[in-house]
Amino acid sequence: MDAQSAFDQHVRTKLEATFGKALAMLIVASASNSTNASPVSLDRSSYLTLCEAIARDQRVQDMWGTSGASDALRDWQALT
Repeated sequence: MDAQSAFDQHVRTKLEATFGKALAMLIVASASNSTNASPVSLDRSSYLTLCEAIARDQRVQDMWGTSGASDALRDWQALT
């Protein structure tokens, strides 16, 4: 699966299911700003960088726990 599809279909969907659309967008924006990886037109490298930043986000860590965030990251990495 290409990086953009993986992000839109899996990463964004999982975040929105957990946090709702507005907070999911804030988490993605924060990760994007901290890594300079735009969630639009992602290549594999930017996708992986963005996923790592999302998994490290404190809100994600608080909601899913360290283990849950690591599991999600591992799943997301396997998609590309």
